[in-house]
Amino acid sequence: MGFSTVAGFVIVLMVAITVAGYLLHTMIDQIKDVSKLSKLENEMKLNIKNSNFEIVEIDASSTSNTTYDLTIVVKNTGATTFDCERFSILVDGVLVNYKVNVSKLYPLESAEFEVENLEGTAGSTHRVMVVSDNGIKRVSSFTVM
Repeated sequence: MGFSTVAGFVIVLMVAITVAGYLLHTMIDQIKDVSKLSKLENEMKLNIKNSNFEIVEIDASSTSNTTYDLTIVVKNTGATTFDCERFSILVDGVLVNYKVNVSKLYPLESAEFEVENLEGTAGSTHRVMVVSDNGIKRVSSFTVM
């Protein structure tokens, strides 16, 4: 009877050690994932905090009785580099396609965004919203000349 008690105790102890090892391994993986996500979140917050741009100039020139072309000059006043191809431009709440003269907007440099064939007549007033690749947005009004 003494041997079976010892054997039973050893078996229970081995099972307990195996379960504890599995749980510890799972917890370590979870802690690593949380740590990575926390670090990524802090980097994103820092990136947004150091990012800024301003709309320097808007030129809207009439091309016909019902259409106009729009040129927007944006200056990077922050410390991070923007990917110009990932910007979004909305004119009167409508997402529009654009052409840009540079692919990257480095700090203290400017980029020129061109939007063609927008509907509007000379003298009409419109609003434009420029949204950067990390979510910063600027809004401005302009009048078609």
